[in-house]
Amino acid sequence: MITINKLEHALATAASDIVKAAKFVQHQVLPTLQKVKADEGTVEAITGLVSPQAVNIERVAFAVLGLAIKVMNDAGTAADANGLNLTLDAQLVADLKSIAPAVQTAAAMSAVAGK
Repeated sequence: MITINKLEHALATAASDIVKAAKFVQHQVLPTLQKVKADEGTVEAITGLVSPQAVNIERVAFAVLGLAIKVMNDAGTAADANGLNLTLDAQLVADLKSIAPAVQTAAAMSAVAGK
């Protein structure tokens, strides 16, 4: 009997934590992501001054971010309970493939520098 009570308590605690995390995403993360998406042009202009190559990476990142926000909004509370699945169209996949070598090279350089 004690084990069942402990299991029930563990499940209730886990469920409570999941709900808290979902509410945090809905009320804190999503509004922040929407604001960043709204400031896309300004962010790209500043990035272009630092690294023109980074602008393409940023554009793809914003495209994925925009898609994630749309899917999250469309899914509503279902996203809180079940997570999200994103479908990437052929153009977005091509865009990701075009920036992948630069990102992989930067990651490799960062790993070497960190050693």
